[in-house]
Amino acid sequence: RSVAGWASARRMTMTVPTEVSGQLAKSQTVTLDANGNGVVTFDPDNMRQRWVVNSVFVKTNQLATATVVPVATLALNSVDASSASPGNLRGATWSGNQDTFAGSMDVGPCDYIAVIFGAAPGQDGTQMAGVIATAVVAGTKYTRRT
Repeated sequence: RSVAGWASARRMTMTVPTEVSGQLAKSQTVTLDANGNGVVTFDPDNMRQRWVVNSVFVKTNQLATATVVPVATLALNSVDASSASPGNLRGATWSGNQDTFAGSMDVGPCDYIAVIFGAAPGQDGTQMAGVIATAVVAGTKYTRRT
């Protein structure tokens, strides 16, 4: 066998994966506990999917005149804002009863997003016990096809 024949027999064909994109829109709610804390999490549907999140909208069922409202913290791969690494914290809002996080955030197949609701530093969270908090994640989801 010639060297050229050997090389062609061992040649492997590679398929280039393609991605199909679609709209990402998911929402979840949580009832805040006795201390005014709650967490909702979002993750890709399967191991072939990744997300590019463009916005996260947060709200509660509180009246517009509420004086104690939760802080909403957005984190990647952590459900505890106090122990999350600075690289995983994506932002926080002082008005978690109605606000929107904006910007682009990549979420891989093994990642998850957490929206952490809680009392602002120095506030008594017990006044928020039973409040229903909602988070809506919007962006684009990409599913790999072979």
